Amino acid sequence: MGGMIQGRAARPRWIEFAPVSGWARWSQAFLLLGVVVMFGVGAYLTPNPVGHGTHQQLGLPPCTIYFLTGRPCPSCGLTTSVSAIVHGQFALAWKANPMGFVIVAAAVVVGLNSLVALASGRTLRLDLDRFHLVLIALLALWLLHGMVRFILA
Repeated sequence: MGGMIQGRAARPRWIEFAPVSGWARWSQAFLLLGVVVMFGVGAYLTPNPVGHGTHQQLGLPPCTIYFLTGRPCPSCGLTTSVSAIVHGQFALAWKANPMGFVIVAAAVVVGLNSLVALASGRTLRLDLDRFHLVLIALLALWLLHGMVRFILA
């Protein structure tokens, strides 16, 4: 990944296609299984038209923050959003929680990458420093969205 450029260490690329073998290659099967389960559960559930509470079909309790305050937490509506996307109900998914689109997009990328790794022995490898910055930015966006939604509800 690295190297020398005119006497200084080269910065690793943001993303590269690198070989992966052995247990690391087969661990991609578990990632793929997780993605398949996520989409399977999303298809199994019926998205709640209210925009939250779909997870209760799995026997889970209602959101504690919503139950106590009557206002949605940052995670409220994520299960509904993912399930609605799987069912093609994009307006409901956006209303429930727009971050569901980020979760579904990330799951699709992970699933496709896992398929490629299993089939070819090569996988996408990301520079972790930059990847962490992206994750922090997404987390901040998610929390900001949650705070605004909590205040405006």
